[in-house]
Amino acid sequence: MSIRNAHPFPFSPRGASDTLDSSTAFKGAMAALQNLIPDPSTRDLWQCRPAGILLASVGGGSAFSSGFSSGFGSGLFPGATFIPCYIVVGTRVYGMVSDTRNPGKDEPFAYDIPSATFITISGVTAANSPTSPAQTGAWTPPTMALIGANIIVTHPGFTGVGGAFFGVLNILNPAAPTWTAQNTTINALVFPPTWVVNFNQRAFFGVNPPGQQPGVYMSDVLIPTQITNGNQILTFGDNTPLTCAAGLGLSNQLGGIVQALMVFKGVSNIFQVTGDYALGTLAINALNIATGTLAPNTLVSTSQGLVFIAPDGLRLIDFNAAVHDPIGISGDGITVPFYNSVVPSRMCAAYNTGIYRVQVQNGNAPGSPQQQWWFDFARQIWSGPHTQAAALMAPYSNTFVVTLQGAGAQLFTSDVFQTSISTFTENGVPLAFTYQTSMMPDVDAMAEIAMVETTLMASLAANSPITVSAIDQDGNVFDAVTLLTVASSTIWGAFQWGAALWQGARKGLFPQRLAWHFPIVFRRLALTATGICASGVKLGRLHLRYQILRYMQQGQSTGD
Repeated sequence: MSIRNAHPFPFSPRGASDTLDSSTAFKGAMAALQNLIPDPSTRDLWQCRPAGILLASVGGGSAFSSGFSSGFGSGLFPGATFIPCYIVVGTRVYGMVSDTRNPGKDEPFAYDIPSATFITISGVTAANSPTSPAQTGAWTPPTMALIGANIIVTHPGFTGVGGAFFGVLNILNPAAPTWTAQNTTINALVFPPTWVVNFNQRAFFGVNPPGQQPGVYMSDVLIPTQITNGNQILTFGDNTPLTCAAGLGLSNQLGGIVQALMVFKGVSNIFQVTGDYALGTLAINALNIATGTLAPNTLVSTSQGLVFIAPDGLRLIDFNAAVHDPIGISGDGITVPFYNSVVPSRMCAAYNTGIYRVQVQNGNAPGSPQQQWWFDFARQIWSGPHTQAAALMAPYSNTFVVTLQGAGAQLFTSDVFQTSISTFTENGVPLAFTYQTSMMPDVDAMAEIAMVETTLMASLAANSPITVSAIDQDGNVFDAVTLLTVASSTIWGAFQWGAALWQGARKGLFPQRLAWHFPIVFRRLALTATGICASGVKLGRLHLRYQILRYMQQGQSTGD
C-alpha cells in the first residue's frame, strides 16, 4: 500500500537521550539503546554488547550452569558473598572480600589474571581485619592506593581499636604479600581515614573526625605509614566532610604539566592542591563552581580530565581545572537518572578505551531499576541503559574487571566491543536489547499523521526474531511486526571449526521492510525494536514515509 502526498523521513540513531520530545533534541536522539553499543565500522549503526565473562570466583560457587563441574569456579574463600573494593595493579587484582574464616570480617585477596591463580597473603588475623560493611544502603566506600611497595586500604570497618586505622598490603615480594593493620608512626592520625590517594608519592589520607575539622594528612615520600612532621596536614576551612580526591595533571602556560590533587568537599566545593610539603610550595585553591559529588566511586581519571557524577549529572574537570556543565543536559544526553539516584554513595564508575561506564539505581524509572550508562568520549554519545548491575568496576588492559550485584564474590571481565569470542549470556541470563527512538520530531502541522511504509536498516541473526513496535507517548502499541531469519544453527561438536558460521546463517545489513498490518495514524510516535542479543544483530537507520492528514489530533480531551 502506498499513500499520496507522501513525505520521506530518515531517522539515524545517534545516541541515548533523556528528551521527551526529539523536536528539541539532537538528530537521532534515542530513548533507549539497551545492551547496544556502536558498531566500530559505521556511524549510527548499533550492535549487541558482549556479556561479562567469569574471571574468578573469590568466594565459593560458580557463575556457570549446573552442567559444568561443581569444582569449576570455586574460590579461595568459600561462602564469601561480597567484594567491597579492589584495585588492578599490572596483571593482578588486589582487594578485600568478606571472610568466612573470621565471620563478619573482610580480609585481603590477591589474584593473578594470566595464571588464573590466587596468591596467599600472610599475616591476616581477626584482629587486623575490618568489619564487613552492609551490602546495601548508603555507605562510605573503602579505597585502595598503591604507594611504593604498599597498597594502603581505608575501610569503614576499621575503628582504630588496637591501633587498626587502615590496612597495609605489602607487595614488595609479589609471590608472598603480607598484611598488617596500623596507624601512621611518629605522628598518628586522629581518626581512621575515609579515603587515601597517591599524590607526589605520598599517601594523602582524608580524615573526617566526628565533631572536628576534617583534614588531609600527608605521609612521607614512599613511606605511606609514616608522618614525620606534625604540620603535614591540610585543612579546608570548615567541618564539611571531605568526600574523596583524585590527581589531575594541569596544563602549564609555560609548557609541560603541573600535578594537582582535586579534593572534594561533599557537593559544596572542589579544592585544587598543588606543590609539595618538602619544597614549601603547597597551595590550596577553590575551583570555579560550587559543586562536587556524593558518589566517591564515580570519580575517575580520563583522557580529557577528571569526571564525576554530581547531583545534576556527569561533569568534567579539564586540564585547565575548569569544571564543565553536565554532559548531556536538556536532552543532549543522559542526566535524569543521576538526578534521581536512589543511593548516590553506591554508584560506581570506571573509564577505559574511551568509554566511561557508570552504574546508578534510577528512582525516576518504574521499579527503580539498576541501570548502567556508557558515555563514549570519542563519539560524544551515550548508550544504555545496559542491564549489567555492577557493584564495582575497574579498568584492566583493554577491558574492565567488574563485580555484579547478586553474583556473590566473583570477578568478571566485561568488554566494550565485540570479538570473535564474545558471548551474550551474563551470569546465566541471556542479554536482551531494546532499540527505541525518542518521540519522533513533530512536523509542526497540528494534524494527525498516517504512516504505511517503513524500513529498518538491520542485520539479522539466524533464528533470533526482532519485534518492532510502533507506540504512542503512553506506551500504547499501534501495531507490531516481527523480523526473522530462519536457518539451522550450528551445534557445538557437530561441525569442523572454521567450516561453518557460528550461530548459523546471517542476513547482511539491509533495509528490512516493516509490514504494518494497517496504516499507523498518530500525532506522537516512537518505534522500538526488541530481541535477544547475538553477534549477528545490527540495527541502524529508519526510513518512514508519512502523510499529513487534514484533521487535528484525536484522542485527547481538549475541554470547551
